[in-house]
Amino acid sequence: MILNAPWMPVLVTVLGLVMGSAVTAIAHRVPRGLSWVRGRSACPSCGHVLTVIDLVPVLSWASTGGRCRYCRVRVPWRYPLTELACGTWALLLWRVTGPTWAYLPLALWGFLLVALFWIDLDYQLLPDVLTFPGTLLGIAAALTLPAGGWHAILGMALGSGLLGLLAWGYERIRKVEGMGGGDIKLAAMFGAVLGWQLTLLTLALAALAGTLWGALLIARHRGSGMTALPFGTLLAPAAMIAFLWGAGWLNAYMRMIRSL
Repeated sequence: MILNAPWMPVLVTVLGLVMGSAVTAIAHRVPRGLSWVRGRSACPSCGHVLTVIDLVPVLSWASTGGRCRYCRVRVPWRYPLTELACGTWALLLWRVTGPTWAYLPLALWGFLLVALFWIDLDYQLLPDVLTFPGTLLGIAAALTLPAGGWHAILGMALGSGLLGLLAWGYERIRKVEGMGGGDIKLAAMFGAVLGWQLTLLTLALAALAGTLWGALLIARHRGSGMTALPFGTLLAPAAMIAFLWGAGWLNAYMRMIRSL
């Protein structure tokens, strides 16, 4: 069967790299109110429309020394990094799911999380135009799992419910908004895929990363305990990590607890 061919991991990696180019366009266009389905890619600096030779993932960037081929302005390192991240996600996901119906919606779900990572980092924004279809993709993937719809419902309810409760409590105590509605919608997006247990793990990983990030800012005198961090930028990779390895970590933890 062709889907079980030994070259399939290479193919899905290449497709992931290509999708990484699309993700960079999404992360650039959506927060600027530009269409991410129409219009050809162009250099943000000189406006020159990019050709096929300019859009080869990673290699185009490397071949020009990380600069635009036309105006020689430096192209941010995040472009090849995003392409590599999407290619890596496509490969690791294939190793987890194999040729199943869940692969396609989960792959797209992960690509949207990568885009949301960058958008929240730059703009502290998690657009509904990405989180809503991401949630639908998560539900579609969950319906292929044994627990089906209940898996998605419990994960969405726990993730969005906990963050909603934290946001409400923070605002009541500090009298300022500590978490936006986008984070709550993002929690529904990853909760639909992860279920309640891995959703809790995702929140714990993101909270730990946020604590370390905040401590680093304070140590470098670039922030304080009140400095706002883009929580979606922490939640998105935490959700992908939890999906890939979280179940194994939880099983190892439970075995350790039972052995005590």
